[in-house]
Amino acid sequence: MRPSILDLVIIGGGHAGLWLGAAAVRAGLSVAIVDPSSPGAARAAPADGRTLALLGGSRRVALAQRIWADIVTVGHPVRRVEVLEPAAGARVEYDAASLGLDLFAFGVESPALRAALAGSFLAAAGETAWVTGSLAGWERDGASVVVSLTDGRRLRGRVLIGADGRGSRVRDLAGIDLTRAAYGQAALAFIVRHDRPHGDAVRERLRPAGPLALLPVGPRRCGVTWVEPEATARALAATAPDELLRRLDRETGGVLGALALDSKVAAWPLGAQHARRYVAPRMALVGDAAHGVHPIHAQGFNMGVADIAALLDRLVAARRADRDIGAPDVLLAYERDRWWDNERRLRLTDGLNRLFSNDLLPARLLRGAVLRALDSIPPLKALAVREGMRAG
Repeated sequence: MRPSILDLVIIGGGHAGLWLGAAAVRAGLSVAIVDPSSPGAARAAPADGRTLALLGGSRRVALAQRIWADIVTVGHPVRRVEVLEPAAGARVEYDAASLGLDLFAFGVESPALRAALAGSFLAAAGETAWVTGSLAGWERDGASVVVSLTDGRRLRGRVLIGADGRGSRVRDLAGIDLTRAAYGQAALAFIVRHDRPHGDAVRERLRPAGPLALLPVGPRRCGVTWVEPEATARALAATAPDELLRRLDRETGGVLGALALDSKVAAWPLGAQHARRYVAPRMALVGDAAHGVHPIHAQGFNMGVADIAALLDRLVAARRADRDIGAPDVLLAYERDRWWDNERRLRLTDGLNRLFSNDLLPARLLRGAVLRALDSIPPLKALAVREGMRAG
């Protein structure tokens, strides 16, 4: 039976909301997740072409929060990284074993990860902890927050969590503004099967039009994230599959051999955004509701994992001290833990995109020099690996 006052009411049953919910229940907190879709739909979503790279730091968080066993069955380890800048003729390669690591990252299809996290949450919290519905509004009521759904139902919790994506209604109702940047680019996303082994390697080509990355998500299966100017990307998404795969083969130098499309082809516009605050009285934002970044450098979802880890650490510490988990200083400490670190990563991904999605000669010379330095100076390469594998 659901308690009359929950610890957390999480709006959003996507990756961030489900991850936080699954981890919070295992940490002893009572949780409800509100999402328009049903649990069955979350666990049975078909492949839609989108993929995610869970970096090594995110795996460590999942292990510590006891949800890694639910994730590890739906993806593929990444043990090598190859970055090529064709215009400058530069490349850098990383090998996990040579750096004393077992892997760099874990490639997963987005719907498969959501299904795994939904199963993890429901196994820990029970079916009644998933509330199929939509947020209408919320208001503070003393030591709790009352959440109203569009069908008239109400939930009461100590903290409301906005995990409802870039267009977060929780954030909007809290009156929190955003800073935004548009890139004039869009990303194609789809899955391919191929006849050559990928060697557990992510391959990223840094092109003036935008990066193109191949992420292993299974034996002889890779997720493709292919960035182009928006009009070009939409035209490619409408191209016949055989022609699209021929273009991909040319762009990647035939590295995967014969290709076959294994999902639909999706395209979405790219931009960055950052909430000016992450918290309000008895409310906190996590994941895409707090920030969104360019896909270069695979930072986006991993930043959300770091949000979840930091927030849960603060909530659990407050509970162990017999304090109100929704107290202002508890939530503000979470914001201090994460806001500036996420701002730094937003600036990093923005700068990388502007450096590499640029065909001017000075930019070509600079990025070639950067990649050659990374490849030829072992301490610098090791530093880049440590920084890149952090969860957020």
